[in-house]
Amino acid sequence: MTGRMRSLIFTLLFFAVCLVPAAGLALGAESKAGANEVLAVRPALTKRDGSLDPDYLPELADYVGDRFFLRGEAVTARAKLSAALFHTSVTEDVILGRGGWLYYAPTLGDYTRTSRMSGREIWCAARTLYLLQENVESRGGRFLFTVAPNKNSLYSEAMPVYPVADGPSNAEALRNALSSMGVHTADLFSAFEREDGILYFPTDSHWNGKGAALAADTILSALDIESDYYSGPFTEGAHKGDLYEMLFPAGTDPDPDPAYAPGFRFTANTANPDNARIRAQGPGNGSLFLYRDSFGRNLYPYLAESFAESEFSRRNEYDPSVLPENGVLVIELVERNLHYLNDYTHPLPAPARDAELVSGASDRGRILVREENGTVFSGTFSDVRPDDDSPVYIVSGGSVYEAVPKPDGFAAILPEGARAGDLRAVFLSDGVLVSLSATDDLISGG
Repeated sequence: MTGRMRSLIFTLLFFAVCLVPAAGLALGAESKAGANEVLAVRPALTKRDGSLDPDYLPELADYVGDRFFLRGEAVTARAKLSAALFHTSVTEDVILGRGGWLYYAPTLGDYTRTSRMSGREIWCAARTLYLLQENVESRGGRFLFTVAPNKNSLYSEAMPVYPVADGPSNAEALRNALSSMGVHTADLFSAFEREDGILYFPTDSHWNGKGAALAADTILSALDIESDYYSGPFTEGAHKGDLYEMLFPAGTDPDPDPAYAPGFRFTANTANPDNARIRAQGPGNGSLFLYRDSFGRNLYPYLAESFAESEFSRRNEYDPSVLPENGVLVIELVERNLHYLNDYTHPLPAPARDAELVSGASDRGRILVREENGTVFSGTFSDVRPDDDSPVYIVSGGSVYEAVPKPDGFAAILPEGARAGDLRAVFLSDGVLVSLSATDDLISGG
């Protein structure tokens, strides 16, 4: 065989290999999303009005790049080669640890304490939970807040070396603020740190089945409910980690997953643990409403088993009115998302306060107040800002209410009849009680 013939055969083989992914896509064998991926959708050549879409070609390139045949296998091969040769992750959301451990990159700011919330942000988050608890207890219910630790907060031994700043983490600072306000909490950090075993998945960002059992026992103990799920027994299952899927979408190496051997007796409206809303009936007593995130995937079966009625919601706006009479409201929030307590506006009626709290406030100007649906009011501070630990009081129609504080403003649900133009916001600024008035020319209706 001549050299020219060998070159021709190699070239033909090379192009044939290159055509396989495109041919597979053309025949309908497109790659699926892995883990938390969001793939590009198939674009349309024309827009709704019949005109050509000028972005069709780049959108088509994104679609083909996301879905070509054997994409997962190609990405996995590249990721494994990079990990073996250079010990680096090819996915920005995954940190490659030692011994096969993987960590979620968005937790790095918490781990190094470089994404620290300000003093005002911590206080506002704690005060929001305090107001939620006050509302729940005023209606005969019980309230509990708990933080699911980031994996590297508990298991840092396999983490790459990063400089860690001095001072408390966001979770520690919030725990101290909640303690000073008397907000009821369940300390999952201490509960996990007391155990010697590995209770998180090595290649997933969450706790495993046995870790969820420990979290459930800790939460139920804080509610004075007896349980011993953590003692098991457990059978050995398998779980493909979310971080593993992100890094190696075609990989086939699962983590061991302890499954609660006695099983569960509750019934639910869905078998999908990722459903945004799960309603369950169990053999326990009382009613539970749990606001949860992805950590609730393994957690909720234990809690559903412990109550007669329970509901589990993945909404980030915490509404205390959903709680049945004399029920229990629990909020579970992962450490990396504590800022959600300030980012979202929680539909919480503003409680009435003593008029003496705003007596003698000095006028410091005006504030933009937005009104929505007739009872929801919000405002944003500009030149005059509250002290880190100052509540925000709203004066309306001669009555005083406490608003849900925001780092740069407030939100409040006021009684019907309140008008934005009649409101005043009162708070401490540099230790002085000040008042900002809303006037008609600064009101933005909703």
